[in-house]
Amino acid sequence: MSEKIVTDNYLDLRGLVCPLNFVKCCLVLENLSSNDTLKVDIDVGESETSVIEGLQDKEYKVNILYKDFKKVTLIISSEQK
Repeated sequence: MSEKIVTDNYLDLRGLVCPLNFVKCCLVLENLSSNDTLKVDIDVGESETSVIEGLQDKEYKVNILYKDFKKVTLIISSEQK
């Protein structure tokens, strides 16, 4: 059974270049409570790699919810590992 993810926190960062998209994610995550999640849409490619690796380096839990040839949807836990 798949787990349903509900979040009121959403960023559409498609079209934004690195490292601005990573910085925006971090700013939102810093202001979330420990049980919240952040849903983020970003471009496939450099943005995807930079954001995921950067957040994992900061020890956030990052899951790919959806991916196609243009965008990736991430679910990021504000509670660090």
